Amino acid sequence: MSIAALHLTLPKQNLYINKDAIALCRDVLVNQILNPTDFADQFDKILATLHKLNRAALNGDVRLSLTEGLINHFLVFIRQVRCTEVALDLRQRRDLPDLNREFAFAAKLLLRDAAPHSKEELANIVYWTVSSLAEQLQDFSAQYRSQPGCLWAELNRLYQFAESHLLTDFQSNKPDHRDIASRYKQALLFQAAQPEHLNDEEQRLLEGYLRKWSYRSQLDRQENRAFYSHNFYIDLASPLGAQSSKEIQALANSRSVRVLDPSGLMDQARQNMTQLRTGSSAQQIGFPLQCDNIDAFMALKKALIAWQQASSRRYDRAPCLMAARTALGLNTIYRYLRSPQASPSRLINSHTINRSKIGACVKITALQDEMGLVSVGDVVMHYPEFDASGALGLVRWLKRTEVSIIFGFEFILGNLQPVTVRARDGITQALLISTADNDSLITYKGYCANNMAVHLYYKRDGISLDARAQSLIQRGQHVDQIRLQRTRP
Repeated sequence: MSIAALHLTLPKQNLYINKDAIALCRDVLVNQILNPTDFADQFDKILATLHKLNRAALNGDVRLSLTEGLINHFLVFIRQVRCTEVALDLRQRRDLPDLNREFAFAAKLLLRDAAPHSKEELANIVYWTVSSLAEQLQDFSAQYRSQPGCLWAELNRLYQFAESHLLTDFQSNKPDHRDIASRYKQALLFQAAQPEHLNDEEQRLLEGYLRKWSYRSQLDRQENRAFYSHNFYIDLASPLGAQSSKEIQALANSRSVRVLDPSGLMDQARQNMTQLRTGSSAQQIGFPLQCDNIDAFMALKKALIAWQQASSRRYDRAPCLMAARTALGLNTIYRYLRSPQASPSRLINSHTINRSKIGACVKITALQDEMGLVSVGDVVMHYPEFDASGALGLVRWLKRTEVSIIFGFEFILGNLQPVTVRARDGITQALLISTADNDSLITYKGYCANNMAVHLYYKRDGISLDARAQSLIQRGQHVDQIRLQRTRP
């Protein structure tokens, strides 16, 4: 397979650049960026200079001398950003996808124009390109947007190119000494983990975990015509990532199909979950710094469910289009339930677009200020028209477009009361859900620990309750649902 057959998407190179401009680029991209820690301070300058350089026709060796060290620093920097070891300001976070795109262009231009002096050097340039494309895909997942087929098509062709040139297993690729196959499998496994079902923290943790452990999965050629439900499949001739055995059969071209067996990674994840239960720190297992064991456990639990490809849908969805009002987040729900007449503006206009026995799918035409108000695992209160009582639920998945937010939530059944909670010396808002069999409490993430004594009070109805926090039922981006055991009414 040739480089021309990759059909790389590149910017138009219609800028003229003279020797003085090249010297200026060298000063910015080489002399001023000596290590990854310079990136945050020089973010705007790097983006502007690289944007200009990518649109100028240059000799391949000149381009390599200008960008080789920069790309290595960038790949370390973006790993630190993903793991939150480096904090970006609001404007930098907004511009990060543009920076990633420019680095993907820079790597692809090197692949097209630079003449590698060895197979190892070619493998390194391909590794840079695979990594940059994977980071672009990650940007879409981080925004809960669909990963574009055009990027997957390029990434699949690039892996096929690496295979045809026997480059996939080179271990010494800079800057992190990983091989192309492991980086490609990381992107596939993250996509197969259904990132729309993960909150921001779970995405961050799983991405860091896969950097260390993706090599435990196996990626091979499809040797026969049988497709097995426990594997994922990749058609390198398609604009798609990992597919199930059912999805691949209609599109499969046997010579371009690869089999991804996640069983080795799944065994590793189960072992690590056991270690987390028994007190091993998440960092020892391969998670990023500043990681809570419970968050790490929940991220692996969700990923395992997705990698097992076991459908969790028990009830059919009935399509509908019904105007509704929705309260997003614990604080909003608490205040609205306490005083619905005084705070009607806390509800957001929405539509119910389908509904099942256990949940519903909601669409909100999003204003910019509302884009961050809902996240996976958080609590919502949904009021379809003609239903004044509403339905409480937890967000199970989330998708965003430029103009809307769509999410599915699962109903939480039981008698609902807004309460104040005292635990240790602090007081906070919470929601008490009571059924005939048990009580549970929705409170802010990390507020209650296992076996902690709590006191609940609801002023309007005079409810006062002493209880003890029991097991964690589920955790979201901002809230926990905890089982309660009453000790005194």
